[in-house]
Amino acid sequence: MRKNTLNATVLLLGIVGSLVLLNILGLRAFKRLDFTRDHTYTLSEASRTTMEELKDPVTVTAYFTDKLPPPYSSNARYVRDLLEEYRAASRGKLSFEFLDPMTQETDADKEAKRETKRDIFGRTFREPTSVERELAQEGIQPVEVRVVEDDQVQTRRAYMGIVIKHQEKKEVIPVVADTQTLEYDLTLLLRKLTRTQTPVLGVLQGHDEPGLQDKLGRLKMLLGQLYEVRPVNLGENKRVEAGVDALLVIGPKTALEPNELEAIDQFLMEGKSAAFFLDALRVDPRTFEQSEAEHGLAPLLATYGVKLGDQLVADARSGQLSVQERRGFMVIDMPVPYPFIPLLAQLEGDSPVSKGIGGVLLPFTTSVSLQTPEGVQGTVLAKSSKTSWLESKPFNIDPRRDWRNESPSVGGPYPLIVQVSGKLKSHFAAQANVSSATPLLAESKGEPRVIVAGGSAALWDDFMSSANQAFLLNVADWLLLDSALLDMRTRGLAEAPLDKDISDATRNTVKYGNVLGIPFLFTAFGLVRWRMREARRSRVTV
Repeated sequence: MRKNTLNATVLLLGIVGSLVLLNILGLRAFKRLDFTRDHTYTLSEASRTTMEELKDPVTVTAYFTDKLPPPYSSNARYVRDLLEEYRAASRGKLSFEFLDPMTQETDADKEAKRETKRDIFGRTFREPTSVERELAQEGIQPVEVRVVEDDQVQTRRAYMGIVIKHQEKKEVIPVVADTQTLEYDLTLLLRKLTRTQTPVLGVLQGHDEPGLQDKLGRLKMLLGQLYEVRPVNLGENKRVEAGVDALLVIGPKTALEPNELEAIDQFLMEGKSAAFFLDALRVDPRTFEQSEAEHGLAPLLATYGVKLGDQLVADARSGQLSVQERRGFMVIDMPVPYPFIPLLAQLEGDSPVSKGIGGVLLPFTTSVSLQTPEGVQGTVLAKSSKTSWLESKPFNIDPRRDWRNESPSVGGPYPLIVQVSGKLKSHFAAQANVSSATPLLAESKGEPRVIVAGGSAALWDDFMSSANQAFLLNVADWLLLDSALLDMRTRGLAEAPLDKDISDATRNTVKYGNVLGIPFLFTAFGLVRWRMREARRSRVTV
């Protein structure tokens, strides 16, 4: 018996010692196993590449108040673990520190926090401490969180911000409220800080397009975080200015002049890229007043292998509109399905532009088909559902339209967004050999990238959902050959529904197996262990 006890003690000490040794080694060799589908808890390739390319030191300071209640306490742990991975990937170029602002307060600050005043409305307030003023200058603002202290729910001022510094430049995440996109936000800011030159993304203007300060305000704000967004007004020019790296053509309502078509064509022939979001009609989303759009780009795009449709795509799988209805003396808002806002459950293909994105809204869109010439690769990025159909002119887009007495000719799916890339032929190739002051290129120098969508309203502020934002950013990154952030941005956006064709028997087996199977296995294991122990006791002789 003594010998068995001694062996058990030695075994226990050996296990504890091994665990301690593994933890010590783990401090220097960090490794995490991530079994999530999108590798949510693994540092992405884009983040690792960004860290490996660091040439100068980067300092990250995380300001987190200590002893925060859940879920904020888990956020602090996640931030610390993530920064550890960044530091390991940077090979010492990135350093970080965690600070609790409360520990930096002086005696004078603590005294100042006790002194409260009242404003003319009788509300109490106090002057900020030196630490709070310093954090405010850094761009870190406090938030109010609810905590339970002394069996009472109280409001507490807390800090949960991050400051990133590189040379003389600084970027700030004022509040880490959600960790789902934190890695993307950090890598985005790190790339922005360490990049030597900011790419320029031009947005065509001058043809009654939606304005960057009007309907495209969120687009400008989102893209401005990574790129310089610059309006491009061609006027009488036959070339896009040289400083523009990629071009967005969003909803021109009036026809482009021949010199402008030539400028866009030659911009692509220079090996640069462009995205076209083109309308067959312009719709006011508040009044539903419609007007035709005559952009004149269809022949140009046909040369590159893209054909624009002239019929609106309606889809039974659609977004909803809020329509006012009178009920007696009351007017109430009623959500109604609106088939002219197709809702795409999932974008198509393995293109980095569309991969992993679902839930995109494409209002008032036409179909877009591919007829690519030799040497050009074409990919469909988005399709309507099988329950979609085409509507011809004159378009009846009234949200109160009574669909009960109509039987649309369902013929979907229809392609809505496409991309082409490769060696493109110029639309003006026949004029390339004609001598002129501005020589024409008959073929693209490199392999330009082109995206064409059958509508522009998806980029308006009115319809800019989180999925639409992700798609827009992916388009910009793909055009500018900055595809490192594409996969990371779409983490968590892809839906993972159960197979809709699963049988009832299989569904019930999985459901009850999860509920009852694991407890049953534990119980069975306990019974087997108990019987084995009883059998050993029966064999013991005194």
